[in-house]
Amino acid sequence: GLEIDTDSAVISQSGEAIPGLYAAGEVAGGVHGNNRLGGNSLLDCVVFGRVAGKACAKYMLGDAMKDTDLKELSGGGLSGSVQASKNAGGSYEDNMNSSAAPAGAAPAAGAAAPVKKEKKEKKAAAGGGGFTREEVAKHTTKGDCWVILRDQVLDVTSFL
Repeated sequence: GLEIDTDSAVISQSGEAIPGLYAAGEVAGGVHGNNRLGGNSLLDCVVFGRVAGKACAKYMLGDAMKDTDLKELSGGGLSGSVQASKNAGGSYEDNMNSSAAPAGAAPAAGAAAPVKKEKKEKKAAAGGGGFTREEVAKHTTKGDCWVILRDQVLDVTSFL
């Protein structure tokens, strides 16, 4: 994902924030360090989405931006209560390193039926051949990162 700062501004290769470019949700990486196991949670998307929205509005409106309060906007805040299940507790991380799945656990996402037909992708760079999604999936490090966009394989390593 894209590296962001505390205001959700996208960080360039030189380490500086790119003025006016903000990111949140699944496109934003590095929020939790190198832990990419679960992607970004819904809470991350909401929190950093709000941060990005506020920073973007501040960038566009400057001093004309007025601070708002969610309690004010909702007419006094939301009310209600949440009851946790008596079975609540722990987290998915509790069983991450165990070899056996917990009783009653759903099958892992990777256990889905295999794709029947391999789709060849076109490489964006000149002189490229065809690549499968599996081949592209091997290029996921900061020093070697490929993505598929509109059925073309793009090497975005230099962008990171």
